[in-house]
Amino acid sequence: MRLSSSSRALLITQLLFQLCSPSSQFSATLEQKSSPLSPAPQTVDNNPNIQLSGSWSTAKQALRNPNCSVVSISGLDHHLSTLQSYFCGEDAPSDVDLRMRVRCCGNGNSTNSSTEISYVDCANVYHTIMSPPSTTGWRNNNKITTSDINTEQLNNNPINPCIQALQELALGVHSLTDGPLQRTVTDIHMRIVCASTYSANDPPFHTDKCPLRGYVTLVGPGTEYMDATCRPWEYVALRSLGVDGLGLVNGKGRLKMARELEFIVMKGDYYDASVPDDDNSSSSMMMNKKLWSRAEACVHRSPPGNNAKRVILSLDLADGGDDQEWEERGRKRNWRVGMTQRKSHLVS
Repeated sequence: MRLSSSSRALLITQLLFQLCSPSSQFSATLEQKSSPLSPAPQTVDNNPNIQLSGSWSTAKQALRNPNCSVVSISGLDHHLSTLQSYFCGEDAPSDVDLRMRVRCCGNGNSTNSSTEISYVDCANVYHTIMSPPSTTGWRNNNKITTSDINTEQLNNNPINPCIQALQELALGVHSLTDGPLQRTVTDIHMRIVCASTYSANDPPFHTDKCPLRGYVTLVGPGTEYMDATCRPWEYVALRSLGVDGLGLVNGKGRLKMARELEFIVMKGDYYDASVPDDDNSSSSMMMNKKLWSRAEACVHRSPPGNNAKRVILSLDLADGGDDQEWEERGRKRNWRVGMTQRKSHLVS
């Protein structure tokens, strides 16, 4: 029987990696499912009045497992429903693509805490999104500053529930920084896309060139992802043959789709966490990551769609790999390759 070029490439990749792998432990994947994690109360700036409601601490521990590539955060139902009501209702914006930086650490040159700084930046994200199309220059001329918001008001009477929901997600994702990233990553990049018509036939599977990405679909079909670390031959199958290719490597049962209003956190190629000294698998995993840069990353894609409305929110740890910000309004696109970071280098 004569094999096609794509099938030959898949077979060769699988054989080569099995020969080069320092141990069979790599291919014996411990499947860390993306079942929602139980919430654990977490404070910000040691302020008992500001508590994160999501299961961020539990997620951080789970992500340290080298075989875990994606987790689902529980405890966010109220915040996500709030975001849906603002960004997907009758008065919601249409055909907007925005990416802005949110600072998640206090300003060393002032008394402003991370709570105040992040709230101000989330307020600017909110007002930029909700500004009518005829309004221009919000970010330059009408930008809110920390002097516009006092600490007592922040702690006891949040100005806007939508801004508070954005802040929860921003501070929550930032709290997942670990290892070397904990000392260097101070911000996140928040992206909101409101598409009136989303049409994608077969978007490519990929991994993200960032440490972590938080992602939620507020309206429309959710992200498709592998629910555990992806082996090289599975990745080749997905890239070359799409979903059908997984059947050739017995991986079809591991492909999942995130539910609407489910917040997931996916590892990227550059995730780095503290590894206990007594972890016997640490040296093996380091070797595997040198051989396979996506050893811990979550392989995923935007879902196929047929001219339906889709609204998403994503948050990347700002590790300096891509600091681009943008704002685009009123342009109808078909999104044929999905809602990838088209203006950045954050996919591979």
